[in-house]
Amino acid sequence: MNSILASRYARALLSIGEEDGNYVKYGEELRAFSEALEAARPESLVLDNPAYPGELRGRIFEAIVGKAGLSPVAGNFARLLFARGRVGLLSEISAAYGRLTDEKDGILRGAVHTPAPLGDSEMGALREALRVYLGKSRIELVQEPDPTLIAGISVKVGDLVLDGSVRAQLKRLAASFAAQ
Repeated sequence: MNSILASRYARALLSIGEEDGNYVKYGEELRAFSEALEAARPESLVLDNPAYPGELRGRIFEAIVGKAGLSPVAGNFARLLFARGRVGLLSEISAAYGRLTDEKDGILRGAVHTPAPLGDSEMGALREALRVYLGKSRIELVQEPDPTLIAGISVKVGDLVLDGSVRAQLKRLAASFAAQ
């Protein structure tokens, strides 16, 4: 249920951002504001706690929004979340917004698992091959070294998993022998 709400709020803000051309800026502000509230835990939990008077929570929230330096649209969006008791969804909304803007911009994000880190040229070649294969305008990859891999590479981009590790090849070989 929370992910559905988060997606709805993210879509609403993205719609405003597309209209005025500031959707990237709003995403950055939303992410920064979400990270600031997460970093201020447990103090930020007061915002959602009905044990504290609403007026006090409102003043605290306004002070936070004022210090965050949000644009008028992002500030009003944050105020809307506060008024509806949805500040606790801010990190989910920010993540959903990021996915929506990535989709809009043709960006696909993923992870590369290797036994040792790849060099810049290898990462660039992999990124370009995936971009062409998947038909996206841009592929963003993070390296996640996996010392349990003997050799090879495993890539997860979106829902696609390409596993060319020796471990996966040995598993497929063992499965083919077991099937015979």
